Amino acid sequence: MWEHAWLIVLCVVVCVVGTGIYVASAPKKYRATSDMLISPVPANTTTLIGLPVLFSSGDPTRDVLTASSLITTPQVAAVAATMLHPTESPAALLGSVTATPVGQSNLVAVTASASSARRAQQIANALPRAVVSTRAAALHRAIAAVIPSLQAQAARLPSTLRGQPGTVSDQLSQLETLANSPDPTMTLATPAIQPTSPYTPKVKLSLAAALFGGLILGIGLAFAYQALDPRLRREEELRELFRIPVLAQIPRERRRRKPRRPMLPTELSFGALEGYRTLRTMLAARARGRSRAYLMTGSSPAEGKTTSAIGLAAALAHGGARVVLLEADLRRPTIAHTLNLYVEHGTEDVIAGRVKLADALTVAEFDGWALRVLAVRRPGAGHADRLSPSVARRLISDALSQADFVVIDSPPLTDVSDALPLANLADEVLIVARMGVSKLSKLARLHDMLVSQGTTPSGLVLVGETGPRAGYYYSTAVDNGENGEVPSMRRGERPADTEESVGTPRV
Repeated sequence: MWEHAWLIVLCVVVCVVGTGIYVASAPKKYRATSDMLISPVPANTTTLIGLPVLFSSGDPTRDVLTASSLITTPQVAAVAATMLHPTESPAALLGSVTATPVGQSNLVAVTASASSARRAQQIANALPRAVVSTRAAALHRAIAAVIPSLQAQAARLPSTLRGQPGTVSDQLSQLETLANSPDPTMTLATPAIQPTSPYTPKVKLSLAAALFGGLILGIGLAFAYQALDPRLRREEELRELFRIPVLAQIPRERRRRKPRRPMLPTELSFGALEGYRTLRTMLAARARGRSRAYLMTGSSPAEGKTTSAIGLAAALAHGGARVVLLEADLRRPTIAHTLNLYVEHGTEDVIAGRVKLADALTVAEFDGWALRVLAVRRPGAGHADRLSPSVARRLISDALSQADFVVIDSPPLTDVSDALPLANLADEVLIVARMGVSKLSKLARLHDMLVSQGTTPSGLVLVGETGPRAGYYYSTAVDNGENGEVPSMRRGERPADTEESVGTPRV
């Protein structure tokens, strides 16, 4: 998660900003609620039989549900629309209202939503009043139809029975009272009050949900990114994969010019130069005064392999050792172009036996010291077919006879196996891996390939590591050529005719 923190932060920012835009632009909605009391008439009440009132079914929950359905009817909405004088139709009015039983009570909550607080309050109060008005009108019509027949029956009763409970006259008296009263089974218990704030959008809740959702989305994408693109992100991943030491850590370099090519020691930062000096010290301690051949390889192009080979060779040469930099990438060579060398005889000529290695060496001179290079003159895939184990043995043997250390720049062995015979014969094989570029799967394949050939890598060079910056004193010393570092390289000059440079082509 820390390696992909940028992705997590991006998801959080996008979610929060998007939610903020939505909250700012979304229309505000207000909600108001009124309560209606449901009082069903007992089922054994004979006086109201046949009248449009709500009779008890014996199940209070069922009675409240029945009342809820009676509130949201088109007839009630039409009456409420007449009361409100709205611009929308009764159907639109019903779409903004819900009638819901309140728990296990005899109350029904009538909730209305509108774009203004006052409008929501008006609708929430209009629907219950419309229900009461509609049912009262229906009840009064039904009573008016029944009363004339009851009056005729009451007139025929003896005077002694008039007014007695249970008689027709008593029933007539009750109906006459109801004729001037609303429906007793559904009444407005609590009118709606005007809401003080909108219920949507909820700014704080929305932003909190966006923050949490952005974190979850970012974490999920981070794991998905790691699964789909398993590149090297941490040094610990190398240690777990190879179980071999990291001999040098080269900090990330910022390029200022194009096209992309390997970097010269004069272009490297103080931290990078110190990294290659550390690598030189560790390898020299292992050598114990013996001539050694080091092969630098990697799992993919653009990992800093050639830059590391040049950096190690330059550090060894500057330490006073005789060094030969041998380019074994016969398909895509870069050393001659990088060092600005004029190559008369290349690696391919030595492999083919057309020239001896000592006669093919080209000298690249730095201030006060020189580096001998065997570079490829003309690239070609056919040259690799001649690099057999016997030819590789002769090549390394001839190079070691000319130098104390031989640094071999090999192509990525997972892409092409041209230099595999050289890897089997080199004293030490160093794997160069680059943060954010090298893929763990290809690194594992490279390690398995070398082990299957009987070659165990002796160390790792980690490129692109983020390290502390050098202080002003040390960086200035590097620029001035102090501390034994490399300030510059002379190009276009012919080196002095020393014993090592006799017969070499011009740089």
